[in-house]
Amino acid sequence: MTEARQDQLVLTDETLNTHFAEAYRALRANISFSSIDRPVKTILVTSAAPREGKTTTVINLGIIMAQAGLRVLIVDADFRRPSLHHIFGFLPNGKRTLPGLSNLIVGNARIEDVRLPSGFARVALVPVGIVPPNPNELISSQRMKSVMAELAEDADIVLIDSPPCLLYSDAYLLAPLADGVLYVVRSGSQDKAAQRRVQRQLQQAKARMLGVVFNDAQVEESAGSYSYYYANNGRKR
Repeated sequence: MTEARQDQLVLTDETLNTHFAEAYRALRANISFSSIDRPVKTILVTSAAPREGKTTTVINLGIIMAQAGLRVLIVDADFRRPSLHHIFGFLPNGKRTLPGLSNLIVGNARIEDVRLPSGFARVALVPVGIVPPNPNELISSQRMKSVMAELAEDADIVLIDSPPCLLYSDAYLLAPLADGVLYVVRSGSQDKAAQRRVQRQLQQAKARMLGVVFNDAQVEESAGSYSYYYANNGRKR
């Protein structure tokens, strides 16, 4: 069991009936409602700054979507600080890296070569692979567009983790390649002007904003933290 699961940041069988899990079910439902006319198969999850909760959101949303019967592929596109392979407990056999997304982009691996079992039913992981010296070149390549299409064919839903927008431009390059973008904000984030600026820049990058996940909000009914989904029009659902 990984440290993240021990800290109860990642949903487990024991926490699937909690209010914490129910918040992610509400998020799943709102995504479904927002994509009735325009189907969503690939979702980029990003944030302004580190530690907003985007990676946890990717994992928990994937678990909840799989619980509804969907085949979920979680893709680590955070070439700056990849973490999903650690969270899911993958330590390569004496190797420093696992083949993953970068290998798909350069063309020396197939999806079946890099798809890893997550330990959750119907959830698979594609790790980041070898970290290139300049990730922007890989992400902005024509080959990346083909890889995104291939990933979408391999699952019912693809959830993509990306670096924070205030530090790197990667998410702005990835956003127009995805069917939709979820933007994660941790409760108590102080720089609201920066948050608004990042969201405007995502829209300028032709991202289809599905909404904002307000993460780690404390509620009186429980000592746990919740994730609330807000539609793009600003009304709480």
